[in-house]
Amino acid sequence: MRKIIILLIINTLPIIARGQYTDIINSNQPGNSQSAYAVGRKVLQFEGGLWFEQRNHKYTYTDMTLVGLNYSARYGVLSDKFEAVLNGTLAYDHTHYHYLGSQRSNNIGFINNTIGAKYLIYNPYFDEKPNLYSWKANNKFQWKRLIPAIGVYAGMNFFPNKRFYYDNIPTLSPKAVVSLQSHPMPRVVLVANLIANRFLDSNRELGYIATLTHNIDNGRFSIFLESEGIQSHYYSDHILRLGGAYLFTKDIQVNVDLGASWKDTPSRYMGLIGFSYRIDKHLDVIKKEILKGNEEEFKPTKIKRKKKWLLF
Repeated sequence: MRKIIILLIINTLPIIARGQYTDIINSNQPGNSQSAYAVGRKVLQFEGGLWFEQRNHKYTYTDMTLVGLNYSARYGVLSDKFEAVLNGTLAYDHTHYHYLGSQRSNNIGFINNTIGAKYLIYNPYFDEKPNLYSWKANNKFQWKRLIPAIGVYAGMNFFPNKRFYYDNIPTLSPKAVVSLQSHPMPRVVLVANLIANRFLDSNRELGYIATLTHNIDNGRFSIFLESEGIQSHYYSDHILRLGGAYLFTKDIQVNVDLGASWKDTPSRYMGLIGFSYRIDKHLDVIKKEILKGNEEEFKPTKIKRKKKWLLF
């Protein structure tokens, strides 16, 4: 009986892989955008990276060198469409003021932390069969595949560091993200995020991130190009990033990102070495569902017998 159950599990895996859960790690890295999809039930995933950034502001005569750690924890709960997320940034900065003299300062602390949840509200389905006679037909661009999967995220920022924002920034503030994800060609993924940060505050921050990722033929290497726009009363910018990722195992991925801003108030140059790791217990969910289904199928049914009444 156990062997039969194991075979059923193995045969069921390809079907489940067509849903939100994937048999290899589904990381938001490389890049800063977030996928429309969740990681899957009973999947705990850690994503982060060591980063470096140089900022130079020509009008305030300020040069800032930053080194830090980005971190994120994602956990799939309730369904394959839902995940809880915690992310934040820890940074050390060395600042040099060089106007009418020279002053230097060093600081370390959290820039910001956010806790929230994401839910996949729409996932398009394309019922297509491969063309056995044409490689071109199977790999061409298809307009209908631009129809995106849609995920929504709601979270709360807490204890932001005023040093990196502004003096009257609220201690707690909401954040909302709409994530759009499409696959216009094989091995090509387009992700777009529409972001509203601290939107209940008068100094709300609006932004977008668009990431285009291409998986190389061998399936382990991928490259990406990303554009990010930020607009608020205190700060606005446009950042361009590029880089790549390598899949070591189905649960481990590393990536390298490089980026620069278009503006010089301040100018920004950045780099990151990232790492993603997944603890995958999704198979336990499948086993329980199959065992429950087998118990329901083979559960003996009680036959009700009619009572016979004897009349004298």
